[in-house]
Amino acid sequence: MKNIIVIILLLIIIANFSYRIDLGKSPHELIGELMYFPSGTALRALSMGFYAPLSDLVWLRFIQYYGEHRMTDAKFEFLYHILDILTTLDGKFLYAYTLGGLMLTHDAQRPDQARMLMKKGMQANPEDWRLPFMYGFIHYVFLREYNVAQAYFRISAQKPNAPEMPKRWAAFVTYYRLGDLKPALALWLDLYNNTKNPEEKAIAEMYIKKIKMKLDIELLNKKIAEFTKLTGRKPFNLKELITYGIIDSIPIEPHGCHYLLRNSEVYSTFQAD
Repeated sequence: MKNIIVIILLLIIIANFSYRIDLGKSPHELIGELMYFPSGTALRALSMGFYAPLSDLVWLRFIQYYGEHRMTDAKFEFLYHILDILTTLDGKFLYAYTLGGLMLTHDAQRPDQARMLMKKGMQANPEDWRLPFMYGFIHYVFLREYNVAQAYFRISAQKPNAPEMPKRWAAFVTYYRLGDLKPALALWLDLYNNTKNPEEKAIAEMYIKKIKMKLDIELLNKKIAEFTKLTGRKPFNLKELITYGIIDSIPIEPHGCHYLLRNSEVYSTFQAD
């Protein structure tokens, strides 16, 4: 009975804490509140084995915190702190590691913290293939540390129930580097098609569109060079490339915007927004 009372009190305290954070008037005040969020070790000790309700509340707080700062100041000082608490409460919460590693690297610009979180996850889940794969993914796509990426893709490929994806990329990274946009696009597509987490899908989709846009612009600029060589002048607009049979159609801008010419160079109106 005493244990149940303690758990109820903890849940009330954390729920009230989250409620007070949501009523804050500024990002600065929100950050200040998070300074007092108890450590995962302390919560785990007090919870007397009832980790799941607490970890669920912390996960909600994490999503709220990320959403608040993604839409406002794009500062994520306490992202790792919250993820560390969450993964201490529930060391098997794989999305907290994989999504957290992406967010720490991409949004918070803290690859050092991403490394710590991912290594913590691999220690807690030594048989899972997704954690070493994501560790390799971050080193390949963001950090351009290709030897580390290749090593962890291989580790991932050797795990029980590993799909073909890490095996494919363990070999692929040997021949390609990030400077080639096509393999980078393929890797993001692999992640998009294989993750079930909507936040991971959203990040992957953003990069897929960004790379697709770069590939389109690269292609169109090459076609402009062909047009110039053929006609002896620069095109007035991209439609001339179709008129002269250089291309069949103008690629669809992946963000729903348009490709236009500026000083005879192609740009996307998405970039100008």
